[in-house]
Amino acid sequence: MQTPAIVTDLASIVQTALAPVFLLAGTAGFVGVYEMRLGRVSDRLNAIQEKGERGGGRRTQLDYLRRRTLALEIAVALGTFAAICTGWAILNLLAGALQFGFREENLFWFFGGAILSLIGSLVAFLVEMLIAGRSMLRQIRMDETTPERD
Repeated sequence: MQTPAIVTDLASIVQTALAPVFLLAGTAGFVGVYEMRLGRVSDRLNAIQEKGERGGGRRTQLDYLRRRTLALEIAVALGTFAAICTGWAILNLLAGALQFGFREENLFWFFGGAILSLIGSLVAFLVEMLIAGRSMLRQIRMDETTPERD
């Protein structure tokens, strides 16, 4: 018994549209990581506010948290834009498979935009990680130079 042509065509449509869904799932995973780190920065900011201390050390920590927040906000925005572009690419593939307004140049722009935005979000995340790492090293150096009290 041979599979009907309609079933084969529908299976092909699903396969074509399903491949970018993996890109979408991966992008969602990255955005989830960015959001989790942004929440940790927020928790750290709340802890600093609760201490209520004033001075240069507080100002330094607030500046550091501001830079991390900016980098993470950029990462989230670019990651979200990558997901939106991927969604549009999926819709474009489905439209093409159904022979309903498929335009190849749209697919190029949507996938290109998704990949470039995802790369940009990863670069912003790298910047945030470098800021966090540099701050940790600075704290370690400060702890090593501060004499212990017993």
